[in-house]
Amino acid sequence: MSFWFVVGLPFLLLPIWVRIDPNQIRPRTVVVIICLFVTVVLAGCFSDDNNAPEDLKQTEAGKQSTSENRVTTTPVNTERAPVVELSDSYAGSNRCLTCHKDEHGSWDESFHQSMTQTPTEESVLGDFDDVHLELDGIDYHLERDEAGYWVSTNLGNGPTRMQIKLLTGSHHMQLYWFSLPDNIPPEGPKRILGLLPFSYLVSQNSWVPRRSTFLHPPVQNETFEVGRWNATCLRCHTTHPKADYFGKNNPLTTVAEFGISCEACHGPGKEHAEFFESNRNPDGGPHQIVNPLELDHVRASHVCANCHGATSVKHQDDAKKWHTEGNSFRPGNDLLEFRHLIRATRPDEAMTVELLQHDPQLFESVFWSDGMVRVTGREYSGLVETACHTKGTLSCLTCHTMHNQDAEQRPVDEPWNDDQLRIGMRSNKACLNCHEQYTGEALVSHTRHLSESEGSKCYNCHMPHTSYGLLKAVRSHQISNPTVEETLKAGRQNACNNCHVDKPLQWTADHLHQWYGHDQQSLPDAHQKISSVVLHLLTGDAGQRALAAWALSWDAAQQTAGNTWQAGILSYGLDDPYDAARWMVLNSLKKLDPSIKKELTAQLSPDQIRSIQNRLLEHIEKEKAEQRVVRKPDGTLDVELLRFLLQQRNGRQMYLQE
Repeated sequence: MSFWFVVGLPFLLLPIWVRIDPNQIRPRTVVVIICLFVTVVLAGCFSDDNNAPEDLKQTEAGKQSTSENRVTTTPVNTERAPVVELSDSYAGSNRCLTCHKDEHGSWDESFHQSMTQTPTEESVLGDFDDVHLELDGIDYHLERDEAGYWVSTNLGNGPTRMQIKLLTGSHHMQLYWFSLPDNIPPEGPKRILGLLPFSYLVSQNSWVPRRSTFLHPPVQNETFEVGRWNATCLRCHTTHPKADYFGKNNPLTTVAEFGISCEACHGPGKEHAEFFESNRNPDGGPHQIVNPLELDHVRASHVCANCHGATSVKHQDDAKKWHTEGNSFRPGNDLLEFRHLIRATRPDEAMTVELLQHDPQLFESVFWSDGMVRVTGREYSGLVETACHTKGTLSCLTCHTMHNQDAEQRPVDEPWNDDQLRIGMRSNKACLNCHEQYTGEALVSHTRHLSESEGSKCYNCHMPHTSYGLLKAVRSHQISNPTVEETLKAGRQNACNNCHVDKPLQWTADHLHQWYGHDQQSLPDAHQKISSVVLHLLTGDAGQRALAAWALSWDAAQQTAGNTWQAGILSYGLDDPYDAARWMVLNSLKKLDPSIKKELTAQLSPDQIRSIQNRLLEHIEKEKAEQRVVRKPDGTLDVELLRFLLQQRNGRQMYLQE
């Protein structure tokens, strides 16, 4: 066609030439010439290309192919949620099922598998049967039909019905992510998700405001946290995510698999599966699949630390690459070559300095002031500060297992998927691997407690419940020795008082001096007379108050300090301004006093609080508990002292990044 255009161009210009000098050629002659030309050109343009010489066709085809390769197009999104897209040799957990049925089955029972799910009748725990909820004056209507699960609410421009696309969690609580309407910018379908401002608490079997389930300053208006899943949550709640959210308003977010699948721990398996599916010699071929049990204790722990550590990109420039290509770390690698480990004990590291400039409250939202982790989900950050790991061979897999081996030997009352502990790990078994001398009389001599008591379990003294998350206290994964200083200086309750919840800190100081040679100390008057845990409950910051409320009903603490005196004191925490702290108080009251209704939530009215307080105080005066905690000389509760202590409450704002 280009050839005919070149041939015809002079003829097309002929009329112009004639107009310039009409004496050169007669008009009738010009018309005839033009008509003949048009006929020839049209015949050439629309002739069958198959009649062209073969070498010419190949040349033209080559030109066309080259042209197509040079053109880059921007993908157009047609989805309304992140999608599964296998890439970079990730194959998906179903490929593992053929050869690894037992391992796949135990993984399928775990809460790693169900960390992120698409909504189905089996996966959705919350009630969507025509449920009406209200928060901050805004109504939410939950329903389901054959097409799925829906929430209807007012986004500011009238009622909008949105489909639930993804679920987060299934163990303690479940969160719900919905697709955004097409009329919200950027207009059209988008994979960005919004968050329903309610959580479904599994233990309560009820909907509660989502803000109540995380420890952060009280807020009056809830947001839908649009885009948070795409930019943040997918990092650890899916396998091989690619957020594609760096500098974009309509990202094409993809994952290899929703949930934490086989390849999150064993690495991408496409070539591995193809090799063995082809019936080749199993002794040869690509063995890129990693068994963390065969790694050394550092690299094995790095597999877990990829999610269970306080980490960031190594350099700010890496952020864009992470969004487009995903995490370049693979199981078996040295994680620290790919991620920066944030350590409060090393505040001068360049990337940490940069992060603190961006978020000055980073340390206090994750660590105690002495550098120990104070939130859940960051267990590796505790392990890496522990001599048992840095000087010994303790790893995450010493105590935990991702598969339920020897299930028949496991006690019925110890569900494997609760903490994914190995059999025997609710004893001293892990510690005895190295500290084999601490058995029998040697153990009693060391602990000063009966051998079968809670005080002779290594982890109760060296891994106390000093981390907060998921509306409960969790064991520290930094193995340490109890001291008075950690309570006085860092504000973290020591292991002794965490169990002997009725004792003042001076009692602990005296025993640590007598038994283990700690320096003799004479503490301020309050620490000599008032339970250390009660002081934290009434005067501490929100994080301390939450942990203290939990400790007062801990089973081991009830065995040690009784259980008839705590409820009246706990009732003074029911008006805590932090929802999460109120939850901890209420959950402890439910354990201690059967009169507290199980369906009560932290959203208590002032009248409900007064009613509960009056009933509990009346009950506690009748009991006259042996433990004289915050009592007058006549044995009655010292209400004036309680109110005075409440006035000393630490009101600093806290946001714990669990």
